[in-house]
Amino acid sequence: MKYLAILFCLTASLAAAVARAADQPKLELKDGDRVAFIGDTFVERESKDCYIETMLTSRFPDRNVTFRNLGYSADTVTGSARGLCAGWSTFEGPDKAFDRLRKLVAEVKPTVLLMNYGMTESFSGPEGIPTFTANYNKMLDELSKAAGTSPRIVLMSPNYHEDLGKPLPDPGEHNKNLEAYTRTIEKIAADRGCVFINLFELTERAATAPVAAPLTSNGIHLTPYGYWRMALGLMKFVDQRPNSFTIDCDTGTKYVSVDGSAVDSTGRLFSNYATFDAAKLKAIDGAFNFTGKRDFLPSCPISSETPKSVADRWNQFGHPLRITGLKPGNYELKADGVRIASASAEEWGKGVIIDRAGPEARQAEALRKAIIAKNFDFFNYQRPDNDAYILAFRKGEQGKNAVEIPKFLPLVAEKEKEIAELRVPKPVKYSLELVK
Repeated sequence: MKYLAILFCLTASLAAAVARAADQPKLELKDGDRVAFIGDTFVERESKDCYIETMLTSRFPDRNVTFRNLGYSADTVTGSARGLCAGWSTFEGPDKAFDRLRKLVAEVKPTVLLMNYGMTESFSGPEGIPTFTANYNKMLDELSKAAGTSPRIVLMSPNYHEDLGKPLPDPGEHNKNLEAYTRTIEKIAADRGCVFINLFELTERAATAPVAAPLTSNGIHLTPYGYWRMALGLMKFVDQRPNSFTIDCDTGTKYVSVDGSAVDSTGRLFSNYATFDAAKLKAIDGAFNFTGKRDFLPSCPISSETPKSVADRWNQFGHPLRITGLKPGNYELKADGVRIASASAEEWGKGVIIDRAGPEARQAEALRKAIIAKNFDFFNYQRPDNDAYILAFRKGEQGKNAVEIPKFLPLVAEKEKEIAELRVPKPVKYSLELVK
């Protein structure tokens, strides 16, 4: 029962929140889009493990979409955290800090602005909302103008303040403020006709489920596991096609069976079935051979920091392969020559999960690592170490090193070529063999 409760938390707790997103505008990425993530700590730290960017990248494998993470920890809608050090104890004013962001946006020329603000401002309480609203609208106008592309805008609310118990403070009052800022951002999005993502509600449901692992390290800042959970939840805000599984038999005949792409009655997320009749396959040397290819890669690779109890259950749910008409016995499935599943004929007839350990799962993880490497190079370009020495008040000492900074951009471009290849699922050769 405990494991079933954990599974329910992993799926059903996300389902209620994301189901309400069904009637809202979706985040659809088009071929040639350039997406800029802009925001505070939530955005900057996403670039470390890249679960959200990996999800968005893999959901549009046939479209050339690039991403730039312009997040800055503790930032506000005035860009106040972005000032370069201008002295031992003073910093540049907010206007100059915002100019740095505006310059980056003008350089990137994004067609999509994916924004996340409100956490820092929420500590000002309800009385800070009018100023926040005015400054956020000003920021959106200024960045849209700087982009020069009439970018589509996606506004995300701040996340829920998770209660991790003492000695950390009670987050009750802060969550009231966060909820108020969330409603404010939702209204800004509605007034502008933007996509709105209620991250507060999504994280609250995940954090307060009957059985739940902590999403954050301190109540506010998400862990890698927390980002992985949010990437799963955010899938439903993305305009996507079902992840169908096409089976190409040796005979040349194609069999396709897809059972929806929503949360089904069992709470299973994205439960698309690939089904075919073994009697229609051609047996070679006692094995059924066929090739399978998905529309896009499996769900985000699981975080290494995911609690074991959750990971064990998660690995039992995914996209099943159902093979009917098999003679009694146990059958072993190999993918590109590597064993990935073993089950009885009866179990194959009900469906066996094959996308957690196969080549496609390894490809999804390789994609995530390539995205992490790309973001690391771009971070070093936009936020070089010792930037005060290279670009600001001490550039007289190390300013000559500024010529090295643009050299990170060719590294970013090379990694984007790798990402473009990895985001596209490759055909997998399967072999199902009777073992006893």
